[in-house]
Amino acid sequence: MNKPSMTDIYERVKELYYSVIRYDYDIPIILDFFKKYFNKNKKEFRVLDVGCGYGKKLIALEQAGYDVLGVDVNSQIVEANQKQGLTCITVEDFSQQTELFDIILMSHIIEHFNPSDLKDFMDGYLDKLKLGGYLIIATPLLTDNFFDDFDHIKPYSPNAIMMVFGKTDSQVQYYSRNQLSLTDIKFRRRHYRFTFVRGKYVRSITTKFYQVVEFISTLLCLISFGWFGKKDGWVGVFRKI
Repeated sequence: MNKPSMTDIYERVKELYYSVIRYDYDIPIILDFFKKYFNKNKKEFRVLDVGCGYGKKLIALEQAGYDVLGVDVNSQIVEANQKQGLTCITVEDFSQQTELFDIILMSHIIEHFNPSDLKDFMDGYLDKLKLGGYLIIATPLLTDNFFDDFDHIKPYSPNAIMMVFGKTDSQVQYYSRNQLSLTDIKFRRRHYRFTFVRGKYVRSITTKFYQVVEFISTLLCLISFGWFGKKDGWVGVFRKI
């Protein structure tokens, strides 16, 4: 039996590092909600994953036994998903459909819109949600890392969503034509991240140290079930009323 070369060992360590660092903290929470509310007769629930990207949640939900359609604005991403065997279409194709859905997932979508555009965007999809159906939103809170994403516009709290989409008399500039009630919520805990560290942005003597520290921080967060970490987002379950 041949011993693994240093290159093989390096590649394995590198693969382990990125699998830990890129861990998706939202998926377990989303799957817990699906198990809690939609666990019986899974195939009877028609699910829409809005802005599905490269299909992390799409894959997780399909593997859990749900009937899921992904939609994304990027046609290249849609094509890549289709090559993987995922059910995914473009926004343009989706706009031609008249199908209604039982559950809509918006994961890391709403923070990319300003308030007036978000209302119109959400209304467009909520029109395709059955009365009594559920909307699941996963979104970050305002942290030091929030604006690391170039097109993050603003964070939205659950209260902010309910001011426009809930049955309230809040003094806001506009109201949604669809109404929601908040059914459940969990706050996501993530590993401690060090934002303003030179080694994160410029390769230097501190880069490897920064990477090791973040790796350890992530492991500690995972094995402590979030205790060694901080709240940096929320996942809410809303019901269309």
